[in-house]
Amino acid sequence: MVNERDPDAGTEHWLDLGPDPDLDSDPRHPGGWRWWSLLVAAMAVAALLLTQNQRATHPLPGTDPAGASVTRSASVAARPLPESHSPPRRTGSPLSGQSLSGMLFGASPAPTAVEPAGAQASAVSVTDLGHPLLAVPAGWELFGQGPGIVVRIELGRGRVTRTSVPEVGSASPIFFVVGHDRAIVHPMDSVPGYVVRDGKPATQLPPALDQAASALPGPDPWHLWAETETGTATALSLLTLDGRPAGVQVPIPKDATVQASDRAGNVLMFGIGGMYDLRQDGMHRITGGTLLAVGPTRWLTLECDESYRCDSVVIDRATGARQTVKASLDAYEQNAGAISPDGRTAALLQPNGIGASTVHLLDLSTGADRLTGVTTSSDQTLGGRTFVWSPDSRWLFVTNGAGRVLAIDRAGRAISLDVHVGAIDQLALRTTRR
Repeated sequence: MVNERDPDAGTEHWLDLGPDPDLDSDPRHPGGWRWWSLLVAAMAVAALLLTQNQRATHPLPGTDPAGASVTRSASVAARPLPESHSPPRRTGSPLSGQSLSGMLFGASPAPTAVEPAGAQASAVSVTDLGHPLLAVPAGWELFGQGPGIVVRIELGRGRVTRTSVPEVGSASPIFFVVGHDRAIVHPMDSVPGYVVRDGKPATQLPPALDQAASALPGPDPWHLWAETETGTATALSLLTLDGRPAGVQVPIPKDATVQASDRAGNVLMFGIGGMYDLRQDGMHRITGGTLLAVGPTRWLTLECDESYRCDSVVIDRATGARQTVKASLDAYEQNAGAISPDGRTAALLQPNGIGASTVHLLDLSTGADRLTGVTTSSDQTLGGRTFVWSPDSRWLFVTNGAGRVLAIDRAGRAISLDVHVGAIDQLALRTTRR
């Protein structure tokens, strides 16, 4: 029976809902058995929650917190990225902000703290293939960077580590630097970048690196070059991988533009009069023409005289000696090629007219041009590098932008590595260990 009092009329209205279910209970304690049942249920729920919390806090040996057994190839949930890069999550225990009686009797829960929206979680997964991917020294590690992922491929060991990172969401080029124990992803614009330490989740870049306009490989695996502001001017500063100054700072002329790494630990810069190599002792002009390919020992350029008669020229970096190559190179992408460490072969990209490019190998002594048949759709400008030479000049590693990494030998034959890495835009090779 429900008793409802009408405050305006001063009368009472009775609504008959049927037989009273408590007629058989003790008349001195109406409904007592119901309250006793609810109390028992509350105690059971509390005991269950306490047990779950203890299991989560103290997992069984050989299992993860969820109780799943640990294997050699596993997905590891990572700590959230700091500040705005963390995924929304609730904090506190399962009963935080809500009493047990509220859970049982339908009371509205109190608000819980939520981290900033729009962030993504980071995760690391390791796959052991059980066999080498290529017959190379054990210390060679190939790194790849693409939308939302950084991949580390231990070629001789056959192990692949994939680290998920929040997608940059930037149309600007992305600088990719691999150091002795980490990889750095740095967009050219104001979008935050990330650092991925070996085997660890991605974290936010140190402020000194995040605020830099660009980040490029340094002269050794422990340093990098960063374009920084010095008052009203800019400079190329040598920093540690943690963003600390390393004591070298080279002024950048106001009308010069950072282009890319010179693949020898210095920085390419475009300015009045052509392309320059910016080193610790200042800027040195490479050519007044077009720079096609760079390497640790040579440059490959396309230069024209006053009558627009053009030649392909190889320049020795150590001596400055110049040699003409009998090959027409005006169909290749500028500043996109890579010269092998021994200086014998240049890998070049030729646009195919449908949004992709094919890889060519040019013999710098004879001018012989080999078409590899490998096509890549990734960006090579500024920070982009879709291929990298091995230290012994035997292999050219290439990403096709469609999930595959290939190794091309000097004859132009391509071998697809037995691993799918996703849409990788850039590659870097690390050959030194900590």
